[in-house]
Amino acid sequence: MTSPGESWHISKIANEARRAIESLDLDTQERILAALESLQTDPFSGDVKRIKGKKDIYRLRSGRFRVYFRTITASRSIEILLFDHRGAIKDKNVQRL
Repeated sequence: MTSPGESWHISKIANEARRAIESLDLDTQERILAALESLQTDPFSGDVKRIKGKKDIYRLRSGRFRVYFRTITASRSIEILLFDHRGAIKDKNVQRL
């Protein structure tokens, strides 16, 4: 999908997601940040699935945590929308995204 010279970038991280990542222990933070960096290489590889009913919103699974993000193909940017523990993210309202 991407040529070697082209890469994606994370343009925005929701405040709630940023605070949730910062509240984790250091080892888990490093693992999550590595997963986010891999998104910038190819946001469609790895354990990524499209959210049903949403055209441009995807879910990245990293251990017991989930990251919901939106891709903007025109600018090749990624917006991090939600981040939380697997069980807790089911209760959040993905319909509004």
